[in-house]
Amino acid sequence: MKKTTISLFAAAAMAAASLCLAQPSGDSQFAGATSGLEGRERELGLALGVVLKTMHEDESYAHELNDALVKALLSQMQFAKDRGMIDDLIAHEVKTLQPLLKRIRKHYERTGDLEMVMVGMIDRTSCHYQLIFETESKPAYRAWQSPWSRVLTQTRRLGQHNLTEDEVHDIWVRQRLQAYADVIGVGLEVSPIGEDGRVWVRAVERDMATGGR
Repeated sequence: MKKTTISLFAAAAMAAASLCLAQPSGDSQFAGATSGLEGRERELGLALGVVLKTMHEDESYAHELNDALVKALLSQMQFAKDRGMIDDLIAHEVKTLQPLLKRIRKHYERTGDLEMVMVGMIDRTSCHYQLIFETESKPAYRAWQSPWSRVLTQTRRLGQHNLTEDEVHDIWVRQRLQAYADVIGVGLEVSPIGEDGRVWVRAVERDMATGGR
């Protein structure tokens, strides 16, 4: 094992220990402070080790923490594209998320709260916040940096994928989220990818949706 790898694990273990073994400071305001991860120190250390190893992987290109998830989703979409199964892919995504979408629909029908639609459809899904590190949030509106280009540049060069970033955005953001919105019963506006790589999504009353284009 390389010394750098050993150092990474050592750093991860130290970080985990410092987070999980919080001590009372003497200040009553902070007495008994905890991290919420007590009992999971080893798991946290392993997770931090993966983070450090991933960020250290820069021989071919600088890997980001979502690298494996991006590649897996790209390969899933490429498989569907090659076999003319994009509609099947979207239908499968909807079926998989059906229990959550039905709960969001019930809440929306009861309250008309479009912001909670966005919270349920985007914020609380781990696949979003593990894929997108920073999301701008406004009432019934979310925006983020498209995450695909770094990996696509490499995989298209190697012949692993022939999808364009616009195709991926259309499948994974526009079509997939629109299908979710249809189940919930709201309208959805989705922007194309901007010149700066930014995209936005807005939930609206169904009869007000313009598609964002």
